[in-house]
Amino acid sequence: MEKLKQKITVQILNAFAEHGKGGNPAGVVLNADALTDKNKLEIAKKVGLSETAFVSKSTTDDFKLDFFTPNKQIAHCGHATVATFSYLKQMGILTKNSSSKETIDGSRKIEIIGDLAFMEQLPPKYTEINDKHAVLQSLGLGTADVLPNVPMLSAHTGNSFLLI
Repeated sequence: MEKLKQKITVQILNAFAEHGKGGNPAGVVLNADALTDKNKLEIAKKVGLSETAFVSKSTTDDFKLDFFTPNKQIAHCGHATVATFSYLKQMGILTKNSSSKETIDGSRKIEIIGDLAFMEQLPPKYTEINDKHAVLQSLGLGTADVLPNVPMLSAHTGNSFLLI
């Protein structure tokens, strides 16, 4: 396995914090252009948070963001996006109030109001789950635990979520 031999600075930021309290932590690595996906995964494992965002130059948008969990790359992460763009604004790297990000899932618009970042969310795509029994069994549930005649859906807005 390729080992990273350079010092990497990771900012740990809390998105959705209020008055310095609470929030959802994410790692943010600026200037990640030279990092490989293996490097990013290694860093995300060491950071140990649910997601770490890696900021690089983009040829299509203002910034390119790659998101890694400690186990794999994911297409999108809302709280890491909000944390990243708020940080970019606070650091003076982002000087305008409208921006955009490139991800493996496409482009998204970002609006900045003060130090707060707001991210465009794609409209959800819903897919009905065919094997409801397998899903319920994996959760330790039976058909009596869910409402009858209500569809079980996968909702996708960048990452997929089950609606049961």
